[in-house]
Amino acid sequence: MTQSPVALVKVGGDVVDDLEHLAGLADNLVALRAAGFHVVVVHGGGPQVTALQEKLGHKTVKVAGQRVTSRDDLFAVTACLAGVVNVTLCAALVKAGLPAFGCHGASAGIIGAKKRAPLEVRGHGVVDYGEVGDIENVDTTPLLALLAAGCVPVIATLGIDRAAGRVLNINGDTAAAAVASAMSASLVLLVTAVGGVFQDRHDPSTRLTQLTALEARSLIDSGVIVDGMIPKVEEALGLLSTSTRRGADTTAIVSAATAGAFAAVAAGDQRHGTRFISG
Repeated sequence: MTQSPVALVKVGGDVVDDLEHLAGLADNLVALRAAGFHVVVVHGGGPQVTALQEKLGHKTVKVAGQRVTSRDDLFAVTACLAGVVNVTLCAALVKAGLPAFGCHGASAGIIGAKKRAPLEVRGHGVVDYGEVGDIENVDTTPLLALLAAGCVPVIATLGIDRAAGRVLNINGDTAAAAVASAMSASLVLLVTAVGGVFQDRHDPSTRLTQLTALEARSLIDSGVIVDGMIPKVEEALGLLSTSTRRGADTTAIVSAATAGAFAAVAAGDQRHGTRFISG
């Protein structure tokens, strides 16, 4: 494989559900490859999982933006992530001419994990997240082989306890950060339909072009950053805090709706998304 930089692109289920954003994602990934990046895609599928849970009569429970997953819920998680969402995403990328290769964290044991022990969550007491895993390691060998073959790995965020053969639900943003670290990604993009952090999420003019760790945590504490945006920001900050070791030059939350936005963010253009910076 050439020494081209790696771009880790994390895609939320809200993007996959929107045809305009899905087509924009594919076009942006084509542009990233044209700019010289190897592309690895990691995706979640929260809206799709919630919809299937409702059809099955299961109640969705989230704590601090992360899904509590019972054994029954794990069926909905695997069916949506490794099934519908992964296939839909791959099909859109193939349509755009990208050699997307769909897989998941249990494929070849890419994402090794252990069941999360009950833990104290601020404001919620001790929480048992159920069939949720904490990542122990990422095996990059299959991913490097796919990149060397010219493919774009598209990874659903499941993990596996290799010794037990137990599949576990992994938070999408946590999985993206772990894969980015293991692959020494120089560009990490967290792609959402919202496409950034806003002082007022209902007012596009309040987009924050960049945030330091101190500023971001202040926005979490004040309730500006809420719900599922919290783990996105926390993982972005985690990458930022060790960027020298991990090799991440740029970490940002961005939308796929605008053509060329990903390559523009990589080049330092502040017209798109929210970039996380040291300071």
